[in-house]
Formats: sequence, structure tokens, C-alpha cells
Amino acid sequence: MMTTYTYHPMTIEDYDEILTLWKSMPGGVGLSRADTRESISHYLERNPGQSFICKTAQTIVGTILCGNDGRRSYIHHTAVAPEHRRQGIAAELVRLAMDAQKECGIQKCHLFIMNENELGRAFWEETGFEWRYDISVMSGEI
Repeated sequence: MMTTYTYHPMTIEDYDEILTLWKSMPGGVGLSRADTRESISHYLERNPGQSFICKTAQTIVGTILCGNDGRRSYIHHTAVAPEHRRQGIAAELVRLAMDAQKECGIQKCHLFIMNENELGRAFWEETGFEWRYDISVMSGEI
């Protein structure tokens, strides 16, 4: 029996289920205090219709958290449950997010990926993203 997938803009009502998915990912998703319900709610309000989920009839099996600052867009927490990979879910989530960015007039997107995530890096390179060797990310607590 073939699984049917549906795609929807992410809402804060999805939070508990997406957090469970993110925590269950092999190798993990880099979660921090910026991933609280309150923080994700603020992010979704600031970037409406730019983050997406993929669902089966029962559960959320894929996510992409995407938004922009008016100049560049950023992707965080792209995740697909291992048992649902190789179904085109991540590619469709990326397409939806990039279409939303085009509608906002954004022309370039950056993403965050853990250095040791070889599967993720291969996916993003297949999707057309290029590894940048000329920049690094630095973080500071506020």
C-alpha cells in the first residue's frame, strides 16, 4: 500500500509533533533555546507561509523551517523521518519553501547544516546548494 503525503504551511499547533520529529532524527537536529514554542511561534508569525510540514494520515513526517530577513532567506531544521526518506519529501519541502521566498522577492537562500551531516550535505548539493568555504558562522548569546 502506497503512503499518501500532504504538504501544509507549518503552524504553531504543529509544534509538539515537529519537536518530537526533530528530537528523533538520527544524528539529531541542532536544537537550542531558540526552538522553544514561544520562539518558533514568533518565527512563524514573522515569516508566515514560508515553513512547511509533510504529513501522512497519522503524523508529521517532514519539516522545513524557512524565513527571511527581507534580503536573504534561511533554512533551518529540514528533517524527514528515516522510514519516509527517498520519497521526494525533502525535495518538495524545499520547493515549497523556495517558492515562498520567490513570492517575497528573495533571491538567495542560506542554510545551516551540521558539519558531520554527510547525508544532509549530499542532499543539499543534489538540490543545487553549494558548500561555502569563504564564510563561517559565529554565534553569540544575547
